[in-house]
Amino acid sequence: MAMSLRTALTDSRASAIPHTSVRPSAASVWALGRIETKRMLLHPAFLVGMAFPVLLIRGLAGGRGQFPTLSWVILGLLFGLLIGTVLTANIAALRPSRDHVQELFGALPAPPETRTAGVFVGLLLGPVAISSLLTVLGWMLFRTNPKIGADLDLFLVAQIPLTIAALGAIGIAIGRWVPIVLGGPAIIAVHIFTGVGWAVPWIQNTGSGIHRGWHMTYLVAAVTTWVALAFARDRRTAWRFAIAGGALALGIYAAFHQIPLGGLQ
Repeated sequence: MAMSLRTALTDSRASAIPHTSVRPSAASVWALGRIETKRMLLHPAFLVGMAFPVLLIRGLAGGRGQFPTLSWVILGLLFGLLIGTVLTANIAALRPSRDHVQELFGALPAPPETRTAGVFVGLLLGPVAISSLLTVLGWMLFRTNPKIGADLDLFLVAQIPLTIAALGAIGIAIGRWVPIVLGGPAIIAVHIFTGVGWAVPWIQNTGSGIHRGWHMTYLVAAVTTWVALAFARDRRTAWRFAIAGGALALGIYAAFHQIPLGGLQ
């Protein structure tokens, strides 16, 4: 019996797929990233998410006999970009499980992190790049505006792409750990209906009184936490969970210290 057990263990070890220590190839990640960029930007959820706030603003302004200004259009596009990014990033992370090909990635010579890294590259080349372009365009157009020009500084400009990256990372991580279609809508619902977006704001101007250093630390920590958790789903290593845990602790500490004692203005 002992000999049979030893033989079974030997055969199991010989036929098992070894754990690779090779890092994802830059060429493979870049190729997957370009594909994911096109899929994200052309996905109906992204297009509808981008268009809906603009149409809503147009309807509200049209009801008063006014036409929305360019500043409101850009604001609507940025808000729609937030929604579209969460939905499409979550869908991109869900695609292997939804198409029942997740197991096939384990048979590829590339490490399992290649697929997740490609989705993150698609997030950077797609929604994050568009948010950076819209932010810079808005800053150049309205920095001399007497009404809103005073609030447009580099602090505000830097927050928007970081927020898009953070929300996209949340969508990807949730899609990797909880592979259900309602993951993206659930993230949006939590931000809208639970008050999380108000209690721990993503974007604030300098005039609100928020501590800029702690706020930027919070945004970077949020991105780091969810990126580490997404990669930890591919390979559960102690150092990935340690990075996620350390970033989460730093983010919570920064979230409490970014709000002044008297509250935001």
